[in-house]
Amino acid sequence: MQETADEWLRPAAAHDLKDRKKRKEDRERLFLERDLELEALVPPRAETDALVEVYLSQFEQVHRIVHIPTFRREYARFWENAADESRHAAFTAMLLAMIAIANCLHTHDRPRFTGMLSNAHNTAHKWIEVVERWQARQSMKHRRLIHYQIACLLYLGKRINTVKKKRFWTNSGALIQDGISVGLHRDPGHMGGRISLYNQEMRAASGPPQLHYDVGAPRNLDDEDFDEETTQLPPSKPAKDYTYSSYQNLARQSLPLRMELSRLLCGPPGDLDYEQVIRFTNDITREIDSLPSWETDGANSQNGKRPLLAYTLLHIQLRQYIIPLHQRFIKLRKANPKYQYSEIIYYNAARDIVLLHDKLYDQGVRCLNFLREDALTTAVNLCKVTMLQPRGSTHMIMINSAHTVKLLERCLVMKEDRLMRCGNNEPWGYSIMCAALGLLEVHLTIKTAEQAKAASAERFVNLHYKLLSYQDPPMSSTSSASASAAASANEAARLPGLEVPERAKSVTPFSFPGSRPRRQRAGLAEALPPCP
Repeated sequence: MQETADEWLRPAAAHDLKDRKKRKEDRERLFLERDLELEALVPPRAETDALVEVYLSQFEQVHRIVHIPTFRREYARFWENAADESRHAAFTAMLLAMIAIANCLHTHDRPRFTGMLSNAHNTAHKWIEVVERWQARQSMKHRRLIHYQIACLLYLGKRINTVKKKRFWTNSGALIQDGISVGLHRDPGHMGGRISLYNQEMRAASGPPQLHYDVGAPRNLDDEDFDEETTQLPPSKPAKDYTYSSYQNLARQSLPLRMELSRLLCGPPGDLDYEQVIRFTNDITREIDSLPSWETDGANSQNGKRPLLAYTLLHIQLRQYIIPLHQRFIKLRKANPKYQYSEIIYYNAARDIVLLHDKLYDQGVRCLNFLREDALTTAVNLCKVTMLQPRGSTHMIMINSAHTVKLLERCLVMKEDRLMRCGNNEPWGYSIMCAALGLLEVHLTIKTAEQAKAASAERFVNLHYKLLSYQDPPMSSTSSASASAAASANEAARLPGLEVPERAKSVTPFSFPGSRPRRQRAGLAEALPPCP
C-alpha cells in the first residue's frame, strides 16, 4: 500500500529535481570530454600558430567572434596539456573552424592542387565538414556562447572557401534564427542582471549581424579592456581612437540607411525617381564624410591592429550602394544631359572601391578579397561606364581611360591571387573579367578585336596552365613536360607572395608586335588624376 501511494500520489515533478541535477552534471561532464577525432585533424603547432594569427589579425577586426585574450589563454593551455584530459571538444572544434578560415589566405611554401582545387581548400573543406558533424550532435536546448561562436566561424569558413555557394543565403538566415533562439537579439542589460558584463559585451559584439535594434552597438573598446572578472565596463573610447571594435561600433551608425537602401534595391521594383536617388547619394556621402581617418599606414600598425581594414570596409559598404542607385540613369545620359552626374559618381564609386582593395592587397590583407566579389563587379562596372562614352570624347571618364585599364588589370591580379590560393572551380568569373578588359581595350583602340580576343583567351588558358603545373599527385609524363616548360616561364609575372609560373609560348596564332609588356603597378593611386 505504501509503495503504491509513493508511486502514484507523490508530486509529479518530485523526481525531476534529482534527475535535473544529474542531467546537468552529465552535460557538464560531456562538455569537458575530449574528441580524439577532432584532435587528430589539428595541424602541428607551428602551422596552427600561423593560421590562428592570420585569422586574429584580419577577421577579428571586422567580425568580433572571440575574446582574443581569453582565446589565447585557452589556446596556450590546449598545447600545454596535450596529454591529459583538459582538452574539451568544443574548443578543438572552434580551433578547427578558425584555421579553416585562414588556410587559403595563409601563404604556404608551395601551393599544391588536386584538379581545379588547391590542397589548402580541400583541407579547409574537410575541417569544416568534421566540425559541422560535431556541431550537429550537440544539444539545441542547452546552448553555450562557444556553440554560437563555432556556428559563426563555420559560416565564415564556407564563405571564404566557397563551400555550397548557393546555400549562403539560407545559411545566413539559419545563423540569424539560431542567434535569436538563444536571445542574442535582446539587450542583455534588460535581462535581470543574470548575464555577466563580459558575456554582455560578447553578445553585443555578436548582435549587429542580427540587424535588431534592441541590442546597442558594442562599445569602442579593445579586448584587453575587459575580461570575465570585469564588474564595471570602462566608457567607450572616442571614434578617432582605433580599436578592434571600431568597425562594428561605426558600422552601426549607418545601419538604418543601409537597410533602407537594401530594401529599395533588393525588394520589389518601385518608382525611385531621380530626386530620391540624389537624396540617397547625398546621405551616403554624408555618412562617408563622418567616418574617422585613422593612420592607415601598414608600417605604423601596432599590436596587430590594421586600421586600413576597417577603414576600407566602412567605405566600401557605403559606396557599393551608389552603383545600383545610378545604374539605370547612366544609360539615359545621351537622351538627357542632367544624368551626367550619374556617370561621374558611378565611375568614381567603382574606381574608389578598386583603389581601396588594392591598397589593402599591397599590405598583404586578403580577407575582403575572399569575402566579397568586388574585383569582379567593379571591373564590369568600370568597363560598362567607360564603353558608354563615345570614342574621342574629352569626358573625364575617357581622359582617365588609360588608368581605367590599369584598374582592370589590378582587379585581374587580385582575382588570380584568390584563384591560385583556393582554386578555379568557378571559371566564369575570371573569364568575364578577361573579356571585360578585352572589350575595353577594343573600345579604346588599344587592340583590334582579334587581338583582344586572343589576349583574353591566352590569359584565361595561362591560369589553367599554372594550376596544372602544381598538380598533386604528379601528372603523366606528357603533362609533366608541359608543366615543366610552364614552370620556367615568365618569372616577372608572379603574384605577390606566390611562386606562380606561366607558359613560355602563346596558345594563340596571333602575334602582337606592337603590344607592350605587362608592367607591375607602382603608385597607381597616386598616378590617377583627381576626378571632379
